[in-house]
Amino acid sequence: MRHIDASEPRNALIELEADEVVIGVTRDELAGLANTIGEALNAVDHWEFDSRVGLLPDHARRLREQISEVLRATFRPE
Repeated sequence: MRHIDASEPRNALIELEADEVVIGVTRDELAGLANTIGEALNAVDHWEFDSRVGLLPDHARRLREQISEVLRATFRPE
């Protein structure tokens, strides 16, 4: 995962890896995704997490942490 700041002109033509996908989400939507991952980690037993969610629990934790890092890096109090 990487954060692309759309306000910087050089990011208009980013180079993607073959397995990368770019999506546009709001901070609230991204926070909701991080919360959903956390809820799944709490609700689903470790032994069945991969078959039910499609990620290993450690990978889900890393993804949640990466999302949290992006949210912290882009926080702009009003």
